[in-house]
Amino acid sequence: MKSQNLNRILILMCINLFLFSCQDAGTHSEPPYEGPPKEHIISVERAQEMYNVYTDRRVPIIQKYEDSVKADSFKPTRYAEYDLGVVKQYIAYIEHEAKQANVDIKTLRFYLSNYPNSDKFKNGDPVKYPRKNSFFVVPTMDVSGENVGFSIEETGGKYTAVPINRHPTTQEINQDENQKDSTGQINEAGFFMPNNSTLQGGTTSLILNESHLSPPPGNNDFGNDN
Repeated sequence: MKSQNLNRILILMCINLFLFSCQDAGTHSEPPYEGPPKEHIISVERAQEMYNVYTDRRVPIIQKYEDSVKADSFKPTRYAEYDLGVVKQYIAYIEHEAKQANVDIKTLRFYLSNYPNSDKFKNGDPVKYPRKNSFFVVPTMDVSGENVGFSIEETGGKYTAVPINRHPTTQEINQDENQKDSTGQINEAGFFMPNNSTLQGGTTSLILNESHLSPPPGNNDFGNDN
């Protein structure tokens, strides 16, 4: 009897271990394949048309302006790319940080941007692509029915999702109006106002950038780099 009971216990332990292993493996597996996101996939023909419109309506303007600043046969950026592994790592990273802050990621927001005409950023970091247009990616969360970009604040082991953009105070607006950037233009108040946690430290950024830009060099799928 003792031997039979021991066998039963061992069998039950093996079954429980097997079920736990399957559940744990499923937790970390990729989501099931559900086909393409039908509302977001466009045809190659449409992509080609949109690419050509940008070539005709935007590239000459960018090139003309940059040549007026510095005559060096400037070529506007036509695309940026990331390794697939980097994209997967980024998704896993922001989902991990959002889970710690108990917040749901609603969208990924792509901001068009431009590298400064300088060898270094204001904090001293090197500028990888001076003068080149680029983009960066910001995850958003829902705040009162609106999607807003956010970062993660850690205070005393507690993680909180903090909106990147907050309404500036009157004092901040007055200070911003009195400050001008290197081009002599007034900075726009309130677009990317630093949140309080940024000023105090302890903030984790979730913004993705530093992709590979082209041209040059590059292999363009829709035409030449001009």
